[in-house]
Amino acid sequence: MPDWREIATRRLTPLALEAKRQEEIIAELANHLEDLYEDLVRQGKSEVEAVQFALSTVADWDELRREIQLAADEEAIMNYRMNYRAKALWLPGICTSALAALLLRLLQIPSAPAPHVFWPWQDIALVLYWRWLLFLPLIGALGAYWSRRAGGKLLERVLAASLYPLGLTCVLALSFCVALVFPHRVSLSIRLVGFAVYVLGWSITPCFLLLLGALPFLKRDAGESRPAAASH
Repeated sequence: MPDWREIATRRLTPLALEAKRQEEIIAELANHLEDLYEDLVRQGKSEVEAVQFALSTVADWDELRREIQLAADEEAIMNYRMNYRAKALWLPGICTSALAALLLRLLQIPSAPAPHVFWPWQDIALVLYWRWLLFLPLIGALGAYWSRRAGGKLLERVLAASLYPLGLTCVLALSFCVALVFPHRVSLSIRLVGFAVYVLGWSITPCFLLLLGALPFLKRDAGESRPAAASH
């Protein structure tokens, strides 16, 4: 019985991979060659013929090595991008959104100060928790700072700071689309005005305040512009 692991190691290495990952690939290839070899022997071929045929299934070992290296590099790049997005965008964005939602919920308890209410259009009332709005710049600054510490670019910092109102805008838009499907006594024009008012009060205004607090952390770092300039 040939030592397929030794054969695969000799013909496939060197690979610019971690030792554990390289061993896994060699073991997988060795098992494949061994299974093919045993099937050929059971079919009546001699051991020499079975070995030659099994090795001939790999037309070019150098090409196989390049393909494995390319696949490993693509996997490493994908994993890096996923980890980068999680640390620079989703983690700070979700945490700051949860903080903003929790703070708003605390201000909605009966013992909290009464919110500011005004009627911009007939029966459309807009409720604004002005104490909550005062805290939003701090929350936006936290999100942008967290993203910058994690290596986030400008776009990731902006999204991490303003993820809560952006998500709320999507919810309001979905609710408005659902409301259009069902008949209602209120005219379409009033519903459009109401939607615009709520977007202004619960999406645009909070987004502006969050980004206002995040502004000191949205400046382009010196290390971000230098490589681009050097490449030209």
